[in-house]
Amino acid sequence: MKNITSILLLLSCLPLPAPAQTAEKLFASLPESMSLTWTETNRLELIELYKAGLTASVENQLGDSCFLACMTGDYLQIREGKSSLEIIVLPMVNDSKVICLIHTVCAPICDSHLAFYTVNWKKLDNSVFITPAGKARFIKDGIDTDGQNALIPLDISLMQFRYDPDSRELLQYYHTPQYLSFDDREKAAPCLKDEPVVFKWNLTRFEE
Repeated sequence: MKNITSILLLLSCLPLPAPAQTAEKLFASLPESMSLTWTETNRLELIELYKAGLTASVENQLGDSCFLACMTGDYLQIREGKSSLEIIVLPMVNDSKVICLIHTVCAPICDSHLAFYTVNWKKLDNSVFITPAGKARFIKDGIDTDGQNALIPLDISLMQFRYDPDSRELLQYYHTPQYLSFDDREKAAPCLKDEPVVFKWNLTRFEE
C-alpha cells in the first residue's frame, strides 16, 4: 500500500505528456554534473557517428576512449574503460516517462548503481520503482544460512544490474562470491543459484 501511494503521488507530480523523449535526446541533455568525463560535444559526436553506421568512439576529457555500444528509441549504452552507463526510458501509466540510469564499474568485479530521474533530470526515490533482491534471494532453498552459507561474507555486497532492450527485462546478478578466494568460492558455489533475478517493468515499477 505504501508503494502504491508513493507511485500515485509521484504520478501527480510528473510533467504532462511532452514531445517524445528518446534515449538519444536524454543522453544529449545529460547534465554536465552527471557526465564529468564527456562534454556535450563528445556526446553529440558519439550520437552522429552511431547514426551514420560508423564506430561510435571518441576521446573523453581524460584522454580515454568512450564507445556508444547501443542506441534505440528507449535505450542507450555507453562504455568507457572498465565502466558503463545505461539509459533506459520507461513509460508510465499516465503517458509520462521515467528515466533509469545504471552505472556499472568492473574493477575487476562488476558492481552497479541504479538511479531514477524525471525527463528533466530531477532525482527520484529509487524505492518507489524497485526493491532490489538481497543476498538471500541468490541462495538455494534449503541451505543452512548458519552453516555453509556463512562462507559468503556479509561485509560487502557486489550486485550488477543489466538491462536487456530486446526482452525489456532488468537482470540482477550477485557477484560477491567472485570477491572470495578460490577455495572459499569453490565451497560457496553449491549454495548459490546460477541465474540472475529478473525484473519486468509494469508501467509503475520493476517487479519480479
